[in-house]
This record gives sequence, structure tokens and C-alpha cells, in this order.
Amino acid sequence: MKTKWNQNVTITTNDSCNLNCIYCYENKKSNNSFDVEKTKLILRDILSTPTGGGTTISFHGGEPFLVFDKIKTLCEWLWENKFNEPFRCFATTNGTLVHGEIQEWLWEHRDKFICGLSLDGTKEMHNANRSNSFGLIDIPFFMKTWPTQGVKMTISKISINQLAEGVIFLHELGISDIRANLAEMTNWNDEELLLVFRRELQKLLLYYKENPNVKTCSLLSVPFFRITEDGLPEKWCGVATSSFYDVVTSQKYPCHLFFPSVCGEQKSKESLKLDFLKQETYISKECAKCPYLRICPTCYGANYIERGHPALRDMNLCKFHKVRFAIAAELEYYKIKSLLDSGDSIDNLTLKKSLRSIEGILKVCSDLNDDLMKCT
Repeated sequence: MKTKWNQNVTITTNDSCNLNCIYCYENKKSNNSFDVEKTKLILRDILSTPTGGGTTISFHGGEPFLVFDKIKTLCEWLWENKFNEPFRCFATTNGTLVHGEIQEWLWEHRDKFICGLSLDGTKEMHNANRSNSFGLIDIPFFMKTWPTQGVKMTISKISINQLAEGVIFLHELGISDIRANLAEMTNWNDEELLLVFRRELQKLLLYYKENPNVKTCSLLSVPFFRITEDGLPEKWCGVATSSFYDVVTSQKYPCHLFFPSVCGEQKSKESLKLDFLKQETYISKECAKCPYLRICPTCYGANYIERGHPALRDMNLCKFHKVRFAIAAELEYYKIKSLLDSGDSIDNLTLKKSLRSIEGILKVCSDLNDDLMKCT
């Protein structure tokens, strides 16, 4: 039976990195790294209690593989012990150090240790964003070792004019799952960049229509069916639900963006008072009235760092999201219509979800400003 991974425990491994990415929010670099023995005690306690599913233990830096020996020691100890809770290990990496011994170890343990690679599109795009590191990554290794994992693609103000080219490049490499997003904590208050964004998404719209079997990247994969849901909107991510432990303080935080190394000691300390069980902690009065709230992504940590409260979103992104919703609505409507017109048998669950999505699409399109792309 397939394991349901319903708990995430993030261990920050180190505060150092071998790159200097232009959009990096972790600007308080240090030589701190996690204490293996202390982490063993934390994980022994967590894994002794079954959740009814499984736990993902995430290693997050800095660049985690700068402290590979510690990660190896901890993981091999975990695998040697028997716990009541099933678990798997995961690391977010820039990929530049995954060679030689590290690569061999990861290949040997690929069924229980997964890597999420950051890859920002074409060589030109990636190098502009991420310290000329494209040539240091063994991309075929990641694709062979974890073929369904996909990559994280961050779009900067520099690389946005090649957004479509970058996504298509990654698809043509054979990468199906592309989680693309605009860089957080960046000033997107620029009408020219908005026009560029719209132009690039329209290119992707055409590409996905011409390649219906290619999985849509996250930018144009919008859960329109949520528009029709009843009740209070849920949090956009697992903030304050998953466990995030800081390497220095051994303190649990809402997510790693609330660590002292990211947001500073004072803000980090104050974040411990936040109650994410209360809706006002993650939804502002202004956003509560928005018809797109259920489909609008946000980073609560970035909100807290930049504007002092998790609910205070970057309102400069509103126009970007509306453009994205409009083009994604056209694509989703096209896909559903093609499915319904195909004559193929459709199971009831897929049919119900498709009809709910259409209802959500129509509501979104009726509310969008006249200057945005229409879905009909």
C-alpha cells in the first residue's frame, strides 16, 4: 500500500552555501551546522509516535551537501534503527556537489533518500540567477535517480524574459514536473515586467495546447475547483503544521523562513507567539474579500519578513496572479473541453472535478479585469 506522507520534519543542516544566488533570502551566512547527536534525540522522539502515515525528514541549508558527512552519519543511524513511524529522507540542493562519493551514496540509497534540484531553466537563465553553476550539475544523474521528482525553477527579474524558453527547455530535457515561481522578496512593482510575464505565459499556453501530454508547470496549473469550496480557506502551505527545527537554537518554528539565520533574532523570537490556528494570522482583512483567495499562492514567511505579519501579502503580485489565472483558465478550459469531447470514458471522480473546475473558471473569468486575457 502506498504510504501517505502526512508529517514533515525539517532539519536545517547548515547556514553556509557555495553559491550566491541573486534572489537568496538566506543572507545571514555562518559556519554553523547541525549537531548529529542532538538531532538523533529529536528524531528518535518524533519517530516513536505513529502518525497513521509516514514522516518526511527534510534536510535544508544553505547547501546541505556541504555537510555531507553529518547527513550520511545521521541517515545511516536512522536506517539501522527500527521506529514505529515509516520515514523517508529528502534534501533540497543546488546539485553542484553531487559527484563522486556523494553521488554514489545517493544512488545506493535512492529509494529512501530523495533530492529536490533547483534548476532555473536554460544554461543562460540558470547562470544569471545562480552563480554560473549550470555546468557543475550532473542533470542526467538527477533525472535517472529520481525520474518523477522534477525541479524547482525560480524566476527572477533578470530571467523572466526567457520564462517560456526555460520551461520548454526543461520539458524537452525530459523533466515533467516543473515547480516554477516568481522569486520571493523581490520588488515586482513593474508594469513592463507584467507585460513580459503575460507574453511568456501566452507562449506556454500555445506550447501546452500543442503538447497535451506534457504535464503543465505549476505557473499554469491552478486548482480552480477550490473556488467552489465552502467553509474557511485553508493555509496555502504547511506552515506551522510541519515541524521545522533550527540548527543553532534547537527551537521549532512555523517554517525555516522564521529561523534567526533568515529573519533575524528578534523577529524569529516574536514569531513563536503566532497562532496559525487563527484565520487572521494567515488571511488579512483585505485578502479575505478577494474572489481569488483560494487559488492565490503566498509565502507566509516572506510576508512576515517584509511586512511584519504572515497575512500581509505582497500586493504588487496581484496583477501577476490575475494574468496567470486568466491564461491558466483558458488552458484548463481547453483541456477539460478536449477531454469531454474525446468520447473516452471518464470516471465519476474525474468528471465531478472537471465540472467543479469549469464552474470555478467561469467565476474567475467573470471577475477578472477587462484588460486581462479572457478564457472564453
